[in-house]
Amino acid sequence: MVTEVQYGGRITDDLDRELMNTYGQQWLTDAVFTPNYIFNTTFTEFSYAIPDSSEHTKFMEAIAAMPVKDSPIIFGMHPNSDITYRLNESLAMLTTLIDTQPKEASSAGGKSREEEVKEKIEKELLPQLPPDFIEAEIEERLKMLKGPRGLNDSGKAIPLNVFLFQELQRFQMILSIVRRTLTNMVLAIEGSIIMTPDLVEAIDSVYDFRVPRPWVYDPTGAEIAWLMPALGSWMKGLLDRHFQLNNWISKERPLSFWLTGFFNPQGFLTSMKQEVTRQHKAQQWSLDEVEYQTDVMKEIIFGDDGKIEGKQLPQMAEGVLIHGLFLEGANWNKTDKRLEESLPKDLFP
Repeated sequence: MVTEVQYGGRITDDLDRELMNTYGQQWLTDAVFTPNYIFNTTFTEFSYAIPDSSEHTKFMEAIAAMPVKDSPIIFGMHPNSDITYRLNESLAMLTTLIDTQPKEASSAGGKSREEEVKEKIEKELLPQLPPDFIEAEIEERLKMLKGPRGLNDSGKAIPLNVFLFQELQRFQMILSIVRRTLTNMVLAIEGSIIMTPDLVEAIDSVYDFRVPRPWVYDPTGAEIAWLMPALGSWMKGLLDRHFQLNNWISKERPLSFWLTGFFNPQGFLTSMKQEVTRQHKAQQWSLDEVEYQTDVMKEIIFGDDGKIEGKQLPQMAEGVLIHGLFLEGANWNKTDKRLEESLPKDLFP
């Protein structure tokens, strides 16, 4: 009644509903009326127990004795969840402080905010940008790309090549937005074009080393690119994504794919499944009947340029090798090859 009806209409996420039902099964039982019942036995620093009394003052005293800050352990959560909460809280506070700072003050060197932003754009950001992908050139290069062993098609007849074409189009859209925004900021600072509110906001973001909103969200608020807290890490993500896509289209498909560097990783996996199905066309495999199977390989070191250092990757008869995945809320046991509880203070293994 409480978890499904009272709160069920307000909690819409499936996992949140499952969590609420778990709390209900654990706490809304007859056991809470037994003497010395404790809500969480794994937390030893404080005993969360129902007072064995019918007096109002006893309950108020028990409430007053509770810790000011509850540990995540009493809610069945890992202590690392408190670190995540505190980090998000600190980030929100710092963002608010930056947003409320005066915008017109000049720096110690005598340069205005606009002059500093203009210098940063012209000397650092614009020179970093990779060249644009020309769609006509991409079409020609795609014709030369072949598929895996056992699949004699080429060009757009290969599912992963179609996926690559779509990723290049999406990346070029983001690259064009970035280049256009940076160029317009310089022109607006010089007075060649009108300084719009969007450009003012973008200039403030670059000055504060944050990512301008048009690079990440479209006018409707939908997410169109990867999320990073700082401008430097976001630009590095842009260059890393260009490196993978450019190497793929200009040379050959990578030995291992950086899965988290794609806009549509699910589309990548679906395309890979289509290729495996076509490899077994003689056996009349059906796409709907093919299931994913993932094997965690031994650790392989990748250099800063994305190249593999000193080890030869195994040749895949079917399927693909991927890298770049990370965990949140769990740890990977390399010896037993299984998931386990997170290590203290290790948020993203």
